[in-house]
Amino acid sequence: MNILLDKLDFNESWAYEAFRKIIKPEHKLCVVPFAFHEDWIRNEEEWEKSYNKLNGEHYKSTVAAFYTYGIDDKNITLINYFVDSVESAKAKVRESDIIFFTGGFPDKMMNRLEEFDLIDIIEQHNGIIMGWSAGAMMQCAEYYISPDNDYPEFVYKKGLKCIKDFAVEVHYKNIDSQNNSTEKYMREKNKIVYTTEPHSAIIVDGDQVKLLGNAKIYKALK
Repeated sequence: MNILLDKLDFNESWAYEAFRKIIKPEHKLCVVPFAFHEDWIRNEEEWEKSYNKLNGEHYKSTVAAFYTYGIDDKNITLINYFVDSVESAKAKVRESDIIFFTGGFPDKMMNRLEEFDLIDIIEQHNGIIMGWSAGAMMQCAEYYISPDNDYPEFVYKKGLKCIKDFAVEVHYKNIDSQNNSTEKYMREKNKIVYTTEPHSAIIVDGDQVKLLGNAKIYKALK
């Protein structure tokens, strides 16, 4: 199962009834915070400042929604880019029921997954793969990035071979840069695009795609 999110808001009322049937208290969660920019986190000390379980600036906000479904800190592991080895990272993935990708830069996430030789093992994972923002985009085998403050030009990127039939436009605001990029992708790849904004989830279970909240299929404007 793959779950694509816009934000870390899937513990709210719009999603709770669906997600409580998916996420169980006994599940082991592996967080993969690989989408960071080099200017954000440059070394082990800065990583600990961000993701230390006791007082990390981003740890609680990253995992808080899972607390709603009964997952405790003792069942949560993180892959530390600066400390974990290839083998220890693989072990964390193998032992998890849920793999969770953070937001940030999807191409940096994919580069680091490749560096740790994690792509095959994640693509073969038979549990739940989740992610928000960048962590949603890169679950799609062929995804694109619309121009924004971080990416000056439209670009195609290679993601995980988890979802092959569509791509997702996250943080959708119905602006020209997003609409033009989405329609370019649809025209050139002959695939559909789903859009997400706050209160959105796309749940892919086999051949079934379920849209929750504000997630929508994109309808061409032209």
